[in-house]
Amino acid sequence: MTEVPGFLLELGLRADADERAVRRAYAVQLKQLDQAAQPLQFQQLREAYEAALHWARQARDVQEAEAAQAPPSPPEAVVEAAPEPAPPPAPAEPRADPVRDILVALDTKLQQAPLRSVPEATALLEHTLEDPRLLDMDARFLFEANIAHLLACGWRPGHEHLFEAALVFFDWRTDSARLLRLGQAGQVVDRAIVEQDAQGQQAPDDRDAQRHYLELLRRTADPGPQALALGLGRVMHAAATYPTWLRLTMDISNIEAWREREATLSRGTLQSHPSAASAHSGSISASRLTVWFAIFFVGVLVFALLRAAFNWKEEPPADIARTQAPRTARASVPAPSIGSGIGANAIPAPELITATHEPQEARYTHPPYPIYPATSKRLGEKGTVTLKIRTGPAGEVVEMIVLRGSGFQRLDNAALDAVRMARVLTRNYPESSPNEWYQATIDFRLDPTDPTRATATAAGKPVVPPAASSSSYGARVNALIRPNIVLTKSVPGNPVAEYTVSLTPDGLISGARLSKASGVKEWDAIALRAIQKTGRLPLTDDGTVPSEIVLALRPW
Repeated sequence: MTEVPGFLLELGLRADADERAVRRAYAVQLKQLDQAAQPLQFQQLREAYEAALHWARQARDVQEAEAAQAPPSPPEAVVEAAPEPAPPPAPAEPRADPVRDILVALDTKLQQAPLRSVPEATALLEHTLEDPRLLDMDARFLFEANIAHLLACGWRPGHEHLFEAALVFFDWRTDSARLLRLGQAGQVVDRAIVEQDAQGQQAPDDRDAQRHYLELLRRTADPGPQALALGLGRVMHAAATYPTWLRLTMDISNIEAWREREATLSRGTLQSHPSAASAHSGSISASRLTVWFAIFFVGVLVFALLRAAFNWKEEPPADIARTQAPRTARASVPAPSIGSGIGANAIPAPELITATHEPQEARYTHPPYPIYPATSKRLGEKGTVTLKIRTGPAGEVVEMIVLRGSGFQRLDNAALDAVRMARVLTRNYPESSPNEWYQATIDFRLDPTDPTRATATAAGKPVVPPAASSSSYGARVNALIRPNIVLTKSVPGNPVAEYTVSLTPDGLISGARLSKASGVKEWDAIALRAIQKTGRLPLTDDGTVPSEIVLALRPW
């Protein structure tokens, strides 16, 4: 069965489609797009159309070459006698597709000698692309699409190394649009990359422990009783949270083998300890009942003796009591008169009363606008974040503490970003301190009927997005970076330093490159330190961040 490339599937075509069918399918799908409102979808459709057109033309050239190899018809006879019939021409052997030949050879090599490391996989890709048959850009595109298809079909030994090598070699990790142009296989690989990044953002101890047991899962179906007891829960959590990544990089059939092995060990434990099983049968002998009653009686007696020992304490001497009582009460009660007695009429020390209260729920003049991270929607993350915030004189938020997190770092960060830009309605009476503490609650919910729909609410009320999303995003970025600018000395003028910042899908800053110097080296260094100290940029209104963003920073 002939494999259908992803670009043909995107146009709804079969592998034997000709140029006319390609143009007709392109025209039909083009009518369904708004090129001005959907530029990315139009670009993907155009690239799929061009690749499919090249595919159809290559198939046509092969057919014409086969026809040209047929022997010419015999010349007209110059004699009246009828010529002997010529033997039928031998069928021309079809010319092989060079890309397909290379891929078949590569797949055979991977099955016979699985890859053992990422450098080995990288060297294999480099050596394969040096083939003269892959010098054409279209041939390279087909080769990349088939590598994605090979990975998307599921794990085989060595695929975990090929996956990691392809991410770097084809720049798939940073250029998701390139993956999406590869059709359905590219979408599967892109989902696996997102899940791998999400697993890497766990707490370091949890992340490393989970990866240790996942590596063990890849190697064996029977890790031993101790590994089963400690690692099965982590493996099941990974299978439920990162299913696509696991399917592409390890043998998921071992998960069921681990579960069956754990069930077998549990049954063996019950059979080897019948007394443990009989403890739940409900039949208790009289001697055992007597022993339990004796143990209970001794325990009650020991508890009563210990309680009496701790409650008893020796009364302090009278002279110490007389000396300490006025000293304790001196701060809040006036001293007794000279003629009054100290013994029976001594003033008792007042009880210390401490007032503790929860901060009140914040009310806003400018409410927070929480943005649901796109990665959290895709992974089904939801929860409620409760923050304790301190406000300034104008109601601005100057300090935030996470009282109760959602259980997901992405959602906690989104709540912090939203509340940072809010303005709190402070109390107006004169006794009110300008630095007051309030409580802010941000709730992230997913629609159970449609997992792609999600809502984020502040204080239980949905908020309306700001009218100018681009300007509000710039304000959020400025609010994050501006407090980290520390001027150690005066900077002449007001120079502008432009940095191109690389971001991960969750907004983490992975790199910063000076794209336009300000002319003042001190300010360029200060701006770079501010970006590095910020560490993470907020999400846009659709819950994503661009892979790169240009920041223009001024001192004032």
